[in-house]
Amino acid sequence: MTPKRAEEIVSQFSGKKILVVGDVVIDHYVHGVVERLNPEAPVPILEAREEHEATGGAGNTAKNLAQLGADTVVVGVVGKDEGASRYRALAEKEGYRPVVIEDISRPTTRKVRHIVNSQQLLRVDYEKVANVSEQVEDEIIEAIKHEVKQGAQAILVSDYAKGVVTRRVAETVMDAKRNGIFVAADIKPSRAPYFIGVDFISPNRKEAHEILALNQHEQGGRQAKELAHLLQEKMQCDVYVTLSADGVYVLTKDGVEKHVPQDHRVEVFDPSGAGDTSAATMTLAYLAGATPEEVAILSNAAGAVVVQKVGSVGLTQQELLNMLEHRHE
Repeated sequence: MTPKRAEEIVSQFSGKKILVVGDVVIDHYVHGVVERLNPEAPVPILEAREEHEATGGAGNTAKNLAQLGADTVVVGVVGKDEGASRYRALAEKEGYRPVVIEDISRPTTRKVRHIVNSQQLLRVDYEKVANVSEQVEDEIIEAIKHEVKQGAQAILVSDYAKGVVTRRVAETVMDAKRNGIFVAADIKPSRAPYFIGVDFISPNRKEAHEILALNQHEQGGRQAKELAHLLQEKMQCDVYVTLSADGVYVLTKDGVEKHVPQDHRVEVFDPSGAGDTSAATMTLAYLAGATPEEVAILSNAAGAVVVQKVGSVGLTQQELLNMLEHRHE
C-alpha cells in the first residue's frame, strides 16, 4: 500500500457514523513502585504514585473509532450508581456519545489494574456477569433501533460476555443487517451462533479455536488457514484471524485468501485492547472501500501503534499513517 493510497483510505474514516453495541467498562489504573514486601503476608506492597481512568470494553472500541475520526455512539449498560456518571463523563471526554441504560441490579463494571513498570501486579474486577433483565433488554433494543434510524452506517458488536449481548439484542442487530446496515462482530465464542451471516469477524487464534469447539493445545492447535476455512463455513462471512506478531489471515466470501504478515516491529508494552483497535480499524476500512488485503494491512498497523501504549487507549489517523509509512523499518 502506497502512502497516497493509505491516506486516501484513512481520510475517509472521518464522519462515518458507527454504532457500537456491547459491554461497557471503566478501566481504573493505579501506577506505582514496589520496594518491599508486606510483613503481614508474603505479598509485595505497591506504593501508589498515580491513578487514572478510561473507558474499556465496548467503550474502548468506541474510543478507537472516535479517535480515528468516526461519529461514534455506544449502546451499553451501567449501574444506577456513581460509576454511571463517571462513565458518561469519560466517554464524552474521549469523543463519543454514550447511550447507556441504568440497571439497578448491577454495578457499573469497573476493572482496577495495579501496575509496576508497565507490568500488571494485580487486577480487581467489580462486576455482575449475567444476562440483563427483559426490561433492560427492551431498552437496549429500542436504543439500537433509534440509533439505526438516526443514520448509523455500521454496527460493531463488542461483546465481553457481561450480559448485554443477548439473543434478542443479537437478533435486533441482525435485523439491521438485513435492512442494509453493515455489521461486524467482535464476539465471545458463546455468542457466535447469534451472528452467523455478519459482514466479518476478527477473532484471535485462541478465540477461533473456541468458536469452533477445538482444543488450541492439542498437537499445537490448528493452522490459521484451516481455522479461517472452518470459521467461514460456520459463520458464513468474511474472516480475519488475527495472529499477533504473525499478522492476519484473510478469507472472504468472494474468494480472497491471503496471509498478510505483520511488517511492523515494535516493543510491546500492553497487548490488551488491541483486538478492539483491530475491529474498529477494519470496520472503518471496509466502509472506506479498502480491499481485504488493505483492511488487514491497516489492522496490523493500528495494532502496532496501540501495543506500544499502556492501558485502554486509541489511536489517531496520523499515528496510523505514520506507522504505515514506516512499515518496513
